[in-house]
Amino acid sequence: MHLMATEAGKPAQAYVGGDLIALPVILHCRQLGFHDRSGFACAKGGTSKTKTITLLTQNMRSVLGKNGVNVKVQPGMTVAELQVYATANNLTVPLGTMPGYADLTIGGLVATGAHGFGGKGNSNVADIVKVITFVDGTGKINRVGRNSRVGRGLAGGLGMLGVMTEITLQLQPGLGKARTWSTGARSDKNMAQELQDLWDKHSNMLIYWRPDIAQYKVVISEVVPSSTPFDPPFISTDLTPIGGFVKPGNDDSQQRTGQLITAVHLDVPTANFSKALCLGFGATIMDANQFGWILGFKQGSGGVPEPVILDNATGLTNRVQNSDCDNPGTPQSGTGGCFFEPAAWERIHAKELAAMQTPDPTKLTPSFSFEEAEFTLNRKNLSAFIEDGKLMASKLLPGVCWPGSFFVMRTGGPTSDHIGPQFGSSSDRFLWVEYAQFRPNIPIPGQQAKPRLQKKASALQEYWEQLMVCKYKARPHWGKCWSRVFTSKACPIKDLYPASNWATQLSLQQQYDPAKLFETSMLSAVIAGGVEKPAELPFCTNELGCYCTEDSECGTTGVPIGPGPLCCQTAPTGMSPYKVCLPCTSS
Repeated sequence: MHLMATEAGKPAQAYVGGDLIALPVILHCRQLGFHDRSGFACAKGGTSKTKTITLLTQNMRSVLGKNGVNVKVQPGMTVAELQVYATANNLTVPLGTMPGYADLTIGGLVATGAHGFGGKGNSNVADIVKVITFVDGTGKINRVGRNSRVGRGLAGGLGMLGVMTEITLQLQPGLGKARTWSTGARSDKNMAQELQDLWDKHSNMLIYWRPDIAQYKVVISEVVPSSTPFDPPFISTDLTPIGGFVKPGNDDSQQRTGQLITAVHLDVPTANFSKALCLGFGATIMDANQFGWILGFKQGSGGVPEPVILDNATGLTNRVQNSDCDNPGTPQSGTGGCFFEPAAWERIHAKELAAMQTPDPTKLTPSFSFEEAEFTLNRKNLSAFIEDGKLMASKLLPGVCWPGSFFVMRTGGPTSDHIGPQFGSSSDRFLWVEYAQFRPNIPIPGQQAKPRLQKKASALQEYWEQLMVCKYKARPHWGKCWSRVFTSKACPIKDLYPASNWATQLSLQQQYDPAKLFETSMLSAVIAGGVEKPAELPFCTNELGCYCTEDSECGTTGVPIGPGPLCCQTAPTGMSPYKVCLPCTSS
């Protein structure tokens, strides 16, 4: 497909297979895979008067040129591929610029203003972008500087000006090395001050926090001399280094993990057993030897390769920032490297059905999801936020172990991008704060795959999302929050940015995409200040599509979760008065 330029101010004509599409088109550019919770990567639905086209970029992943430390790439190139190229060409991707998942694309990261973990210097991919080439809504090819007015509308601009086709990045010469180390588990009694002190000393920090067990740990990364030896020595294997928090060694271990997560959520076989499992998971998060990003492999006992975990390692900077997670739809897909790999669950379920005398799909081990939501918290609000997190543990669901969930925080700095989540002054510092939870994918009895059974302790995420937006004015990550964050009219996301920023961004849209070919439905909702409630009632909270206003929306019909049925209630006295789904027996 290609766009043909037309008269200035008019939308381009689209050709597919040489044929002109007679209807106006609605376009959006994306890559197959994950980390799009909200739908910004989905084009508006077509009508009798329009045609919807989605441009997939997974084949636009080449290096187009190199000039010293400047490398021109296509937008579909993944972080993993860029880092491999950099290593092969004696270059380094600056520490702190890249996200934890290396399967994400350079174009997607730039368009969403996505982050790394640099708290003082570089803190996202766009910080090392020099030039962007894009095709706008009239079919014209444009080449702009990263820090120009247009460049600041492309970075964090959600693709609303056009399709990026070339991105020039400035890397560093030589093969740099970095060291990562962990503080280990600490009491959260003085957490706020301790984090402030660490942040004053170190730039790149990754923080894990479990308020329900009153513990946190910090993983710090720092540049070291290139002469520093690798620790431990890495070995070459055919095993794919994978990212995230669960590394299934094989289908059997993945099946057991699914069974354990299900037990935690359904309180089986007993509530006490479930709580013990939950507390054990919490302790694992704080153990640097068991929990962390997997960077590669070392020689283990008996010649068996063992994973090298980020918390304590020295390696190439191109390796210690992240690892790939076997993104479905990409050439490396199918190796079963991630817990959500569909092929692995198909094998597991086929084996389970074959072992049953009478096959019963309702008795299969549920697959599980990793559900995240993330916001930029200004550093000046850190102390108040930590106190609110402790209130969530002590008042919202007192005595309840947070089921497979925790906070992850990453340090970050400001940008001048018009609608980039890290927009701020040069003195601003941000924490990317993420609430994450492992959840079993259990359909409601009598339903298909969705809506799923309500997850245990859903009130935690419901309350926290509203707290971040309404109290702290924390801007959501465009790719890692659920639709209700952007569609809620209670605290519109549009209002979290200066009105002048939106005026600039919309004027650029009028110039480069006057027909709004690239404006998605979710972006339209944000610009409008939110929308009315979604249509998937009465189970809208189950799929994180709404915040409850009535009991039926808490979606616990069928199997009881934890203490039993849920009712839509105001958070307890002493907390912010947001409505959440709490056990109906709560006062």
